[in-house]
Amino acid sequence: MMEDTEQASEEVPEQALNRLRISGIIALLLVVGGFITAWLQGQAIIPGDPGVTIGFSILMATILICCGASLQTAGYSQRIIGYQAVENVFAVGKDHYDRGEWEEALDVFRNLLGPDNDHKRALYYGARCLEQLGRWNEMKDYCERYLELVPDDSEVWDMLSTANKRLFEYDGAKDAKEKADGFR
Repeated sequence: MMEDTEQASEEVPEQALNRLRISGIIALLLVVGGFITAWLQGQAIIPGDPGVTIGFSILMATILICCGASLQTAGYSQRIIGYQAVENVFAVGKDHYDRGEWEEALDVFRNLLGPDNDHKRALYYGARCLEQLGRWNEMKDYCERYLELVPDDSEVWDMLSTANKRLFEYDGAKDAKEKADGFR
């Protein structure tokens, strides 16, 4: 289930924009080509009805733009389904967390992290679970990864300071505390 979401989110918005730009350029070329052809028809250089040619080129460009927009919308819709599945799994983990079932919640949050460890809420709540379990090294890792993604979260800087203190890394604890205070 997580792999489906990862795969769906791999399409970078820039790639989607490029496809739309290309569709727009092709549509513009169709219209310009239609006007050139209609002008040539109006000058009796090539046979045909200029009005029909312009109408047909505009129709084709409109169809191209509409099809591109429909495909883009379908792509977004497929990603929403994947995101909802992840949210449902997160809700299960959050329920365990709210009941104080730290190990069960941590298992769910770990599964949500994926290969890039980039699910921010799973990192945050995973760190909270690890704090409750007294697993300071792992908590420190979760906090550090979370702070790579959200560097201005004073609460997580405080959590990192706590983990460092528990690991007798007082310089790290002091630095984290100073950063936390700087974001308040």
